[in-house]
Amino acid sequence: ELYALLHLSPEASDEEIRRAYRQWAQVYHPDKYQAPHMKEIATENFQRICEAYEILSDENKRQIYDIYGMEGLNSGLELGPKLNKVEEIKEQLEKLKRMKEQQKMSALFLPKGSIVANLSLPQFLDGDGIMRGMAMASAVQSQLSKSSALSLSGNLGVEENSGAGAASAVFRHQIASDSTIEFMGSVGLGSLIGVQMTRQLSLHSTATLGIAKSFHDGSINLSNVWTRQLSDTASGNIELLLGPQSSIGVGWQKKDQNTSAAGEFGTNSFGISARYTRRFSSKSHGRIAGRIGSAALEVEVGGGRKVSDFSTVRMLYTIGIRGIFWRFELHRGGQKLLIPILLSRDLNPVLATGAFVVPTSIYFILKKFVFKPYYLKREKQKALENMERTATQVQEARKAAAKAQQLLENVANRKRNKQQETGGLVITKAIYGNHKALKKGDELRETNDELASQVLDVTLPLNFLVNDSGQLKLHDGVKKSGIMGFCDPCPGEPKKLHVEYTYHGERYEVAVDDYEELIIPQIAHRV
Repeated sequence: ELYALLHLSPEASDEEIRRAYRQWAQVYHPDKYQAPHMKEIATENFQRICEAYEILSDENKRQIYDIYGMEGLNSGLELGPKLNKVEEIKEQLEKLKRMKEQQKMSALFLPKGSIVANLSLPQFLDGDGIMRGMAMASAVQSQLSKSSALSLSGNLGVEENSGAGAASAVFRHQIASDSTIEFMGSVGLGSLIGVQMTRQLSLHSTATLGIAKSFHDGSINLSNVWTRQLSDTASGNIELLLGPQSSIGVGWQKKDQNTSAAGEFGTNSFGISARYTRRFSSKSHGRIAGRIGSAALEVEVGGGRKVSDFSTVRMLYTIGIRGIFWRFELHRGGQKLLIPILLSRDLNPVLATGAFVVPTSIYFILKKFVFKPYYLKREKQKALENMERTATQVQEARKAAAKAQQLLENVANRKRNKQQETGGLVITKAIYGNHKALKKGDELRETNDELASQVLDVTLPLNFLVNDSGQLKLHDGVKKSGIMGFCDPCPGEPKKLHVEYTYHGERYEVAVDDYEELIIPQIAHRV
């Protein structure tokens, strides 16, 4: 926030820093004020200005601040002998950072697992029990060093009166910045030993070559995969397998912020599959998929919802030549619980329609009357707890902001009057705080005192920041709560700045996020 305090961009030059310091020092120098309480306020803010200038004008301190923030400066990082060059400091800091990352990685285990419980309603109605089969798989990966990792996994499957299992190990080593080699082996069903190597051929292309020997039938299998980045959000791959069951596969994937899609064609079963997923919000998504080939013909639709930071639930409906299925999924961290339920082996139109409509209707009813009220209540409770926890901090910050605005008032009013006389830029109203407390037109929700208390009137400091040319610029990537006369009225909550202004007699308004750049006036802001 030191850049915000001096009203600077993080890329500001040394000269710009000196110029900003001189400007703010003139405003807050204690000698300018005679009244004791004003002198006291000026002294407090002058010290903040001096501290910001001391850090940002020192190349070494600024480098540390840019990488680690105030925490890095206040913690007294152990940089070893005195370092005089910025490059040396950065190199040493990065070295310390890498050492800490390696220490974390050395003790880091990444467990993954899945349980699949296959249920059958027709089998249950025939009196043979509802469980059709079960499969379990588990894997754990340990980062042995920065360039080496070991993965151990096992799986076990049971269906009716038969079962099988396997255990495998994979050692992965990065032999160069663009090359990785893997050694693998498994025992049990499909025992084999093999090695594969991956190399980045260019900025957008990767190739993987592998060879494996099966202990089951003694065969040797060769694999080759080429992957190509087609665009910023899309990639494609071609896979060639040579062995007892040779095949060629072609696939593509596309993923952006809200959607993902994938398609695949393979000669192994002469099939085509496609999948499309769309994110409706930060917590919910929908999915549709289809498969057609010599062994499959089915369509799958469904969706999922994130129920916590680490957990997602999903329900899918599948209809095809194998029958009608429901599938419930619970994903938590790296663990998965999958429950496919066979509803019918026959494609009964009535059952097929009911199996889709009934759970869909139940979901939307529960979402509206149970889930949504519950989540709103929980979010409100979290917000109240956060407000109580930060009440003292916010109160002190508000007092400091009010004091800073007192010292800006005279100059801000002079600038405003001058702009009014020339028909220039005049900030008529500016509110900063919780985005939920603001709505279009920048009117506060007067009926909600809790939200209204999480905003701050910043009209005066913005008028102060208007330059002589009648323009105002707030820099990109700089948190606005650090600006003189601002504060953070709701720590931990998303914030916006809503501004109403006049220019050449016309009304304008604009809202920007906390770290978003603001440049006014602009024609696009005209009301």
